Amino acid sequence: MRRYMDDRGDEVQLTDERLDHILGRHPEMEHQLHRIAPTLAKPDAVTTSRSNPTVRLYHRLYQDLRGRNRYLCLVVKRRRDHSFILTGYLSRRIKGDSA
Repeated sequence: MRRYMDDRGDEVQLTDERLDHILGRHPEMEHQLHRIAPTLAKPDAVTTSRSNPTVRLYHRLYQDLRGRNRYLCLVVKRRRDHSFILTGYLSRRIKGDSA
């Protein structure tokens, strides 16, 4: 299990199962794993999931993804005792509702 800190100073976990999910569904993320920590710690935007208010989407813009500007989006489930990454992917735009 990997552990990171988010912009609020809260711990965010990435389990091996969730990492396998991310890499299985979004293989392009294999070369972006080193960007997880900075995306959580210093996101350009944090939004709330439209379908689940306990899920936050952390976005950080990188200018060299797929030869264009792309956001790395990390989807984080927040619980009282801990938070964990559900998935991560590259996106052209910020998704979710304003936090």
